[in-house]
Amino acid sequence: MIHNVVLIKRDTGEIVTRVRFWKIEFNESHIREFLVGYHDLHNTEGLAKDTPIYVGQHKVFHSPVGEDMILLFATDGRDEDRTIQYKVRESAARIETALRGNTLSYIRDNLDDILGELVFTHFKVSFVGAGGVGKSTLLRLLFGKEPAPGGYVPTINVAVDASETIQFGTFLVTIWDFAGQAVFHDLWGFYFQGTDVIFLITDSSFRNVMQTKTLLRNIRKEAPAVPLFIIANKQDLPESMRAEKIQRLLGAPTFPMVATDKSRREEFIRFMLEVAAKTVGVELPDRPLSEMITVRRRTEDIFPEQSAMLRHTQTGYETVPYEESSPSAGALRHPDKDQSPTGAEASGAGQESDTRAVPTPVGDVEEAKILHLMILVHHNGLPHIAFELNYGDEPVQGTAIASLISALDSFTGIDAETPGVQRKTDALETIQHEGNLIMVEKSANFLIALTVTNDSREEEQRREMSSILVDMEEQYANVWETWDGDTSVFEPSVFRVLTSFPLCEVGFDYVVRSREAGKPLPFKNREVGRAIVTVKSAVDGTTTVGGLVRSLDLPREVVLGCLQIMVKYGWVDFQVVIGPKTILKKKRDVDADLQKIYGEAVVKFVDMCDGTLPLEDVVRKIPNVSLSPMKFVATKLVLGGILEIIA
Repeated sequence: MIHNVVLIKRDTGEIVTRVRFWKIEFNESHIREFLVGYHDLHNTEGLAKDTPIYVGQHKVFHSPVGEDMILLFATDGRDEDRTIQYKVRESAARIETALRGNTLSYIRDNLDDILGELVFTHFKVSFVGAGGVGKSTLLRLLFGKEPAPGGYVPTINVAVDASETIQFGTFLVTIWDFAGQAVFHDLWGFYFQGTDVIFLITDSSFRNVMQTKTLLRNIRKEAPAVPLFIIANKQDLPESMRAEKIQRLLGAPTFPMVATDKSRREEFIRFMLEVAAKTVGVELPDRPLSEMITVRRRTEDIFPEQSAMLRHTQTGYETVPYEESSPSAGALRHPDKDQSPTGAEASGAGQESDTRAVPTPVGDVEEAKILHLMILVHHNGLPHIAFELNYGDEPVQGTAIASLISALDSFTGIDAETPGVQRKTDALETIQHEGNLIMVEKSANFLIALTVTNDSREEEQRREMSSILVDMEEQYANVWETWDGDTSVFEPSVFRVLTSFPLCEVGFDYVVRSREAGKPLPFKNREVGRAIVTVKSAVDGTTTVGGLVRSLDLPREVVLGCLQIMVKYGWVDFQVVIGPKTILKKKRDVDADLQKIYGEAVVKFVDMCDGTLPLEDVVRKIPNVSLSPMKFVATKLVLGGILEIIA
């Protein structure tokens, strides 16, 4: 078991950075003792230089990082030497690679990610249960929270209520909380991919046990090979069926539970980790779980200040520095501009000059990047989000934008005139928010809000926005008399939106490959779900995008839209084959981020790709550049939409 990873200076033993996975002390005195043994090892003939060194109760594996640092893996000595030796060598090589072009502070901030699967064992655990069985209470217990006040509130907006990763020592457990409503069963086969174990929750009442039997049958159909356990919750209630009886009725291993009892937390965590570890073939250390370093990871706090305060008061977690790289939910940031007032501040001030965009000179301005798109529908005089799409790496919460639009009375108060343009929709003033721009267009029943970094493509983008609204009004012209306020009925229009504003570049010669498991999809409409499942099921690792379009009985825009969504949420990825004879053509300029990564040579390379020369001839014209690395760079540029393959 690896319990500490430490990067030290070779000469002094100074700690550069460290990650502690278990509450097992490995301090400066241990490092000094290690260095004595390390120098003895290097002065002794006949011993391999990577021979592990014993320091007290610790068995320390090591590998050099460059010429002046050493990476240490402190273990309890139970693992096979060759396994840990491989992991520490690979980790050291990754750190060396990461240091090319980065500072040590980058290593300090990203060591967990650099180590990745070499140190961490990743489990995917799915919790399924009908409404009211205590599933959310059980998860709150797992997360070290108090039970939620106010009783049961059904989660009906998404097929997956939550997806969150918790680190227990060197185990990363991704928890998927499934909605039990029947409307979402069509997506179960999709979401269960990559699941290591399923926990099916019942409240132990006879009625719910019978309902759970139906759920169990459906799950067995969708995920027959995944180990499944029943959690018999609410065992403290007098009318509850005993776990042994439930196991006989359902025919699956059953674990008795009282989710409101905080004393059961460690017992349940150990049970969960043991069954998951057994499934993936690893051994759970025989140590108290209280010695694990436990960290919530990849959370998306809607109210970051409140969440930060809660993290100080909730029990069950050691305080470990961890910061999400994304901004606060709803915040839109631009690195080169001062932050504007938040939505609440803007609306409170009531001054249009604080939120209206100041025209930006187009001259040398970088091409506008799309950060977020949102479709809203008018209902009872207020805008309601039908769906939203995040285009950037940093998530944007559409509720903040919707609130800002509503607060500014955009439906009547910030209409913009566009001279010389006849419209079937209304253009609204561009709103400046957190250094970015929000362009808004509205029609009789819908509103579209597009968040971009600048206005260099505003006229073109507004035309596309207006066209989308016209098509949506036509598509949904007959729904209004019977519409009950369920905004999910408008989600199929996402495929029309992605035709105008694609989430990523898609080429018909791209090869589509499945990935083990992605993130939850933000849709609950059955039509959208079935389309995505249909496309995903047709991906076999050798099929091209064009092949999928030709073989599936779906409109082209639906197939392409499904692929974009699945790429964005990590369910598939694209691969292109580029060889020395491949002919490439420039589609657009290299942006500043890529130029920073690859240097000035990539700008010259892209400019020379004119659609006539094979790759090997282009590379010959660039000094100090070889073919092999440029094939790699060219692949990234094609997938990024900067280059296209001509032949």
